[in-house]
Amino acid sequence: MKKVIGFLITCIMTSSIVIPTYSQAAVKQNSKLVQLSPATVQKAQVYEVKLRNTPIKYPQVKGLSSKKAEHKINTTLQKGAKVANQHRLKLLADEKEAKAKWTSSQGPWRPYEYVFTYKVPFNDAGKLSVVYYEYVYTGGAHGMTTGTVFNFDLKTGDLIRLSSLIKGKEKAIQDYTYQQLQNKYSGYVLIKSPNEISLNDKNRLWVFDQEGIKLIFSEYEVAAYAAGMPEIVVPYNIFQQ
Repeated sequence: MKKVIGFLITCIMTSSIVIPTYSQAAVKQNSKLVQLSPATVQKAQVYEVKLRNTPIKYPQVKGLSSKKAEHKINTTLQKGAKVANQHRLKLLADEKEAKAKWTSSQGPWRPYEYVFTYKVPFNDAGKLSVVYYEYVYTGGAHGMTTGTVFNFDLKTGDLIRLSSLIKGKEKAIQDYTYQQLQNKYSGYVLIKSPNEISLNDKNRLWVFDQEGIKLIFSEYEVAAYAAGMPEIVVPYNIFQQ
């Protein structure tokens, strides 16, 4: 466990693992959050590419009305994949060093593991949410998974920050999320107060959802490891009142 946590801390120090951005799902006609013209309301065509000379596959987009926005999004997603590959290469180097020092008295050697995956949880209403997941195992009791989120405005290609969406409604979101965590992950929740739920742009994983926004929590952030990476959907009405 110490090795895994140490590796993850190193990754955080060398790159921006979490890029909280802002993408809005299902934008209703009377929504106070986003008002989109028919020309703006669109979906991206998402396809998969492989980072050269690596096992990492990541998404790219096409079919947008703005080629500039398309290029900006694809560049950002590619940079994220390259950062992930840097983490993979570091893990391989760490494994080589650790294995060289390993002795039979320590028991059988357990190979390190690195797995990169991604999801596209939202692609609608001129917004796109992408999550990169990195699973790392360094021989302990279990591996650890970290996430990086990208929430794009398909019209501009810009990343959207959570703070621009929930300004002034942080307390309402914290209270709602805390109650939902208690209901959905009963017996696993580790935090004792809604105030322990971070909504900071620098470390809050989140994506758009048809009902509002979905907060994604890292392992051990708010619940026991057995709960995985908890997810809570916060409806629009909670932060648009």
